Amino acid sequence: MKSGGSEDTLRLFVAGDLPGETRRAVEAWQRRALDGREGLRLNHALHITLAFLGTVAASRLPELTAALSEVRVPRCQVAVEEPLFLPIHGAKRVVALKLASRDGELARLHADVSAALAAGGLLEAGGRPWRPHLTVARFRRPGHPFSLQNVNIPEFCVVRAVLYSSLLERAGAVHTPLAVFPAS
Repeated sequence: MKSGGSEDTLRLFVAGDLPGETRRAVEAWQRRALDGREGLRLNHALHITLAFLGTVAASRLPELTAALSEVRVPRCQVAVEEPLFLPIHGAKRVVALKLASRDGELARLHADVSAALAAGGLLEAGGRPWRPHLTVARFRRPGHPFSLQNVNIPEFCVVRAVLYSSLLERAGAVHTPLAVFPAS
């Protein structure tokens, strides 16, 4: 927690968690395809960001938890597609794996989480379009796309949504779960 004047604040986001076997498959791919590549730092905090809230007063945690508990988290099937470099336009900072779900279930989950948070004044509407992905590495300095192949990670189900706090450290962000919302 940071002290922001008279009130403590947290840097928060909501994410879909991966099952253990999917996490292990992605980590194995990271080691094969990315480990040792100059200028990259592997991301081991694998998750699907559903909503980034930014800095929020810690006193609002009960409201956040209540709003998110109203969202039905489906056990949506998710396919891992090709690698992509983000942002789409401009200098690249992230290596990610594009995700897709059957019947748009993942996009609906994102929309439901965003709507629940926006209704309570906990999330600003608008911003950049949501792009479902797993961040697998970050460039230490803005980089350039390179060829990546053989992403053969099986489909998986989102197992839960989690409200995380994110503390930015020199070695990377440290994510702490604050509330868990199991998939039904």
